[in-house]
Amino acid sequence: MKYTVRKTKEHDCFVLSKIMREVDKQEVWSSGRFRPLEALMEGYNLSEDNCYTLFLNMDIVGIFGVSRVEKDMGIVWLMGSDNLTKYKKGFYEVSKEYLELFLKEFKTVFNYVDERNTTTSEWLKRLGFSFIGREPEFGEDKVPFNLFLKERSYV
Repeated sequence: MKYTVRKTKEHDCFVLSKIMREVDKQEVWSSGRFRPLEALMEGYNLSEDNCYTLFLNMDIVGIFGVSRVEKDMGIVWLMGSDNLTKYKKGFYEVSKEYLELFLKEFKTVFNYVDERNTTTSEWLKRLGFSFIGREPEFGEDKVPFNLFLKERSYV
Protein backbone atom coordinates (compact mmCIF):
# COMPACT_ATOMS: atom_id res chain seq x y z
CA MET A 1 0.00 0.00 0.00
CA LYS A 2 1.74 3.13 -1.22
CA TYR A 3 0.66 6.72 -1.39
CA THR A 4 1.12 8.49 -4.70
CA VAL A 5 0.90 12.19 -5.43
CA ARG A 6 0.21 14.30 -8.50
CA LYS A 7 -0.74 17.90 -9.22
CA THR A 8 -4.38 18.50 -8.39
CA LYS A 9 -6.97 18.65 -11.12
CA GLU A 10 -10.16 20.59 -10.48
CA HIS A 11 -12.23 17.40 -10.65
CA ASP A 12 -10.28 16.01 -7.65
CA CYS A 13 -11.95 18.66 -5.48
CA PHE A 14 -15.39 17.38 -6.46
CA VAL A 15 -14.41 13.79 -5.66
CA LEU A 16 -12.92 14.58 -2.24
CA SER A 17 -15.75 16.94 -1.26
CA LYS A 18 -18.13 13.95 -1.22
CA ILE A 19 -15.95 11.90 1.16
CA MET A 20 -14.25 14.55 3.30
CA ARG A 21 -13.69 13.53 6.91
CA GLU A 22 -15.90 15.15 9.52
CA VAL A 23 -13.05 16.88 11.37
CA ASP A 24 -12.11 18.77 8.18
CA LYS A 25 -15.73 19.68 7.46
CA GLN A 26 -16.04 21.03 11.00
CA GLU A 27 -12.83 23.05 10.71
CA VAL A 28 -13.60 24.74 7.38
CA TRP A 29 -17.15 25.50 8.50
CA SER A 30 -16.06 26.95 11.86
CA SER A 31 -13.30 29.07 10.39
CA GLY A 32 -14.99 30.57 7.35
CA ARG A 33 -18.41 28.99 6.73
CA PHE A 34 -17.02 26.97 3.82
CA ARG A 35 -18.73 23.84 2.60
CA PRO A 36 -16.32 21.04 1.59
CA LEU A 37 -16.28 21.84 -2.14
CA GLU A 38 -15.91 25.58 -1.50
CA ALA A 39 -12.98 25.00 0.85
CA LEU A 40 -11.23 22.65 -1.57
CA MET A 41 -11.72 24.99 -4.52
CA GLU A 42 -10.45 27.93 -2.45
CA GLY A 43 -7.30 25.99 -1.57
CA TYR A 44 -6.88 24.78 -5.14
CA ASN A 45 -7.20 28.29 -6.59
CA LEU A 46 -5.05 30.07 -3.99
CA SER A 47 -2.27 27.48 -4.07
CA GLU A 48 -1.81 27.84 -7.82
CA ASP A 49 1.04 25.47 -8.75
CA ASN A 50 1.48 24.20 -5.18
CA CYS A 51 -1.63 22.04 -4.91
CA TYR A 52 -1.39 18.24 -4.83
CA THR A 53 -3.72 15.26 -4.68
CA LEU A 54 -2.83 12.28 -2.54
CA PHE A 55 -3.89 8.80 -3.63
CA LEU A 56 -3.96 5.46 -1.86
CA ASN A 57 -4.60 2.49 -4.14
CA MET A 58 -5.69 4.87 -6.90
CA ASP A 59 -8.36 6.43 -4.65
CA ILE A 60 -8.21 10.10 -3.70
CA VAL A 61 -7.61 10.36 0.05
CA GLY A 62 -6.46 13.97 0.34
CA ILE A 63 -5.67 17.30 -1.26
CA PHE A 64 -3.03 19.60 0.17
CA GLY A 65 -1.01 22.63 -0.71
CA VAL A 66 0.53 25.91 0.30
CA SER A 67 -0.85 29.36 -0.46
CA ARG A 68 1.36 32.43 -0.56
CA VAL A 69 0.57 34.98 2.14
CA GLU A 70 3.69 37.14 1.76
CA LYS A 71 6.82 36.90 -0.36
CA ASP A 72 8.50 34.24 1.81
CA MET A 73 5.53 33.01 3.85
CA GLY A 74 2.83 30.50 3.03
CA ILE A 75 -0.09 28.84 4.74
CA VAL A 76 -0.06 25.06 4.42
CA TRP A 77 -3.32 23.17 4.34
CA LEU A 78 -4.67 19.66 3.93
CA MET A 79 -8.12 18.14 3.69
CA GLY A 80 -8.77 14.46 3.46
CA SER A 81 -11.02 11.44 3.68
CA ASP A 82 -11.18 8.97 6.55
CA ASN A 83 -8.57 6.85 4.72
CA LEU A 84 -6.03 9.71 4.64
CA THR A 85 -3.91 8.32 7.48
CA LYS A 86 -4.68 4.63 7.02
CA TYR A 87 -0.94 3.92 6.73
CA LYS A 88 0.59 6.39 9.15
CA LYS A 89 4.24 5.76 8.23
CA GLY A 90 3.61 6.25 4.51
CA PHE A 91 1.48 9.31 5.16
CA TYR A 92 4.21 10.82 7.35
CA GLU A 93 6.87 10.18 4.68
CA VAL A 94 4.82 11.91 1.97
CA SER A 95 4.03 14.79 4.33
CA LYS A 96 7.69 15.27 5.17
CA GLU A 97 8.73 15.16 1.49
CA TYR A 98 6.25 17.84 0.42
CA LEU A 99 6.88 20.01 3.47
CA GLU A 100 10.57 20.07 2.48
CA LEU A 101 9.52 21.05 -1.05
CA PHE A 102 7.34 23.89 0.26
CA LEU A 103 10.17 25.12 2.49
CA LYS A 104 12.42 25.50 -0.56
CA GLU A 105 10.00 28.13 -1.87
CA PHE A 106 8.87 29.66 1.43
CA LYS A 107 11.04 30.63 4.37
CA THR A 108 8.11 30.15 6.76
CA VAL A 109 4.94 28.09 6.58
CA PHE A 110 2.11 28.05 9.10
CA ASN A 111 -1.41 26.87 9.77
CA TYR A 112 -4.25 27.56 12.17
CA VAL A 113 -5.82 24.34 13.46
CA ASP A 114 -9.16 23.94 15.19
CA GLU A 115 -8.27 23.04 18.78
CA ARG A 116 -10.74 20.13 18.61
CA ASN A 117 -8.63 18.62 15.81
CA THR A 118 -5.97 17.05 18.01
CA THR A 119 -4.83 14.57 15.34
CA THR A 120 -3.74 17.36 13.00
CA SER A 121 -2.02 19.23 15.82
CA GLU A 122 0.02 16.13 16.72
CA TRP A 123 0.87 15.51 13.05
CA LEU A 124 2.19 19.08 12.66
CA LYS A 125 4.30 18.74 15.82
CA ARG A 126 5.75 15.48 14.53
CA LEU A 127 6.68 17.27 11.28
CA GLY A 128 8.61 19.84 13.31
CA PHE A 129 6.07 22.65 13.52
CA SER A 130 6.16 24.78 16.65
CA PHE A 131 3.05 25.69 18.59
CA ILE A 132 3.02 29.51 18.56
CA GLY A 133 -0.17 30.33 20.40
CA ARG A 134 -3.87 29.91 20.90
CA GLU A 135 -6.45 32.18 19.29
CA PRO A 136 -9.43 31.79 21.67
CA GLU A 137 -12.09 33.17 19.30
CA PHE A 138 -11.10 32.30 15.76
CA GLY A 139 -13.25 32.37 12.65
CA GLU A 140 -16.99 32.53 12.22
CA ASP A 141 -17.79 30.28 15.17
CA LYS A 142 -15.37 32.09 17.50
CA VAL A 143 -13.88 28.80 18.70
CA PRO A 144 -10.26 28.20 19.77
CA PHE A 145 -7.73 27.58 17.01
CA ASN A 146 -4.01 27.00 17.52
CA LEU A 147 -1.26 28.52 15.39
CA PHE A 148 1.59 26.27 14.26
CA LEU A 149 4.67 27.51 12.38
CA LYS A 150 7.74 25.98 10.75
CA GLU A 151 10.74 27.82 9.37
CA ARG A 152 13.25 26.73 6.77
CA SER A 153 16.31 25.09 8.28
CA TYR A 154 19.67 26.37 7.10
CA VAL A 155 21.74 23.54 8.58
